[in-house]
Amino acid sequence: MSDETYDETDTLCRFSFVDAPIRGQWVRIEYVLAESNSNKSYPDLIQTLLGQMYAAVAMFADNLKFNGAVALQSQGDGALSRSLAECRSQRFLRGIAHLNESHEQPAVDDLRAWLGNGRLALSLIPDQLSQQPYQGLVQLQHANLATNLEHYFATSEQLRTRIFFASSALTTTSATTGLLLQRLPDPDNAVEVALDAADDAWQTLTTLAATVTDKELARLDAKTLLHRLFHQHPIQIHPARHLRFKCTCTRAKTDQTLQVFGHEELQDILAEDGVIAVDCEFCGAKYRYDAINIATLQHYIGASGAPGPEH
Repeated sequence: MSDETYDETDTLCRFSFVDAPIRGQWVRIEYVLAESNSNKSYPDLIQTLLGQMYAAVAMFADNLKFNGAVALQSQGDGALSRSLAECRSQRFLRGIAHLNESHEQPAVDDLRAWLGNGRLALSLIPDQLSQQPYQGLVQLQHANLATNLEHYFATSEQLRTRIFFASSALTTTSATTGLLLQRLPDPDNAVEVALDAADDAWQTLTTLAATVTDKELARLDAKTLLHRLFHQHPIQIHPARHLRFKCTCTRAKTDQTLQVFGHEELQDILAEDGVIAVDCEFCGAKYRYDAINIATLQHYIGASGAPGPEH
């Protein structure tokens, strides 16, 4: 899908306040959700959660000068066993959720109830193998994702943050809109008067942001919403960034995955099924290997099952 078809959906707008050290993002995710969920069926509450996770990683990635992926992932022993939303190169999104069929699904929109004894983590995954990934644990002290993330930024990153999410059906698909405000760090040489003014501005602007209704956030475009909330405060809206769903799976990566299996194991699967099937859980792509394909791979696999040289 070309960028020109997105319009106000699957778009992120960064904005900043001219007279205050405060920045923000507005994002709306629609077609990304439709493509991501095209081969899956989720309960409404999980689809809403995934939409919020997509919006969150898109906004977080936009704040970073970083070559790689920003990932938000959960794991637990409840009805939601794990979930993942990832934004790569500040514009490519993918994600998934896995449900534990043996658990009764909660009827409430409470992340803690869905995860059970669980954890939530925000990760930075660099493109360069020589760089180390970073992971920060997000405490699950609150029922909703936004408040947990606000607490994480305040305590772990020392960045005061407010996050708002709203979901709705814009056309024939569901959409999630996110709004983020973040107080920038003070310069080392900031005087007390400037610090007080910045704190007052933060209090004022976050109070105004909190007046937004779910309907307004879900329906209004970025410029209209920001004018509605902050028309008395000079604001700069930066050029929009278009987002889209993109999976990172390839045939070559699937080849490498199969190379970790031993010769006998691959042959046993072939003998039983006639073909080795590898399906991508993110996008549903199907990779099939017959005896000829496996024979080619075996050139790179030693008799002991150890992977051969990279190719």
